[in-house]
Amino acid sequence: KTNHVLFFDSNEFENIIHYYLENGKIALAKKAIKVGLDQHPTSVNLKLFKTEIYILEDKLVEADKLLNQLYEIEPSNEEIYIQKASVLSKRDEHQKAINTLLIALDLTDDDEDDADLYALIGMEYLYLDKFENAREYFIKCLELDNDDYSALYNIIYCFDFLDQNQEAIKFLNQY
Repeated sequence: KTNHVLFFDSNEFENIIHYYLENGKIALAKKAIKVGLDQHPTSVNLKLFKTEIYILEDKLVEADKLLNQLYEIEPSNEEIYIQKASVLSKRDEHQKAINTLLIALDLTDDDEDDADLYALIGMEYLYLDKFENAREYFIKCLELDNDDYSALYNIIYCFDFLDQNQEAIKFLNQY
């Protein structure tokens, strides 16, 4: 706020940016990204936050260009694929987004990340009106994160849309 800039490690900038994004303070997140990249111009994670801002602002060409550069540096970074899928989804290329998220899923080794990816894949299937597939991915998400009520809601939504009330009751009793 004071424009008095101190040195921070890149992970400290990441925490600051994440905080601002979580609280909807996009302008402050952008400022933190700029200051962070001034101090750490090669930080892939800070550049990924920059792509996230581009996506939020519908600057998909800029996001795509930056993601392609980051892919050249770190082709096994699952976050690059997640952001790329977000760009594809915004372009209504949902099947491509699913394929990209499946690559990210192969790269993760963390159940929490897997749960998030299952939920994202489920959402992409919802956009395609493929409710059976969506339900299966939301169920996988819920198996890893039993408290993901958004996934639970989406599972019930899929059952309802498919007019599978008895199956929904059976699922809920098991849950």
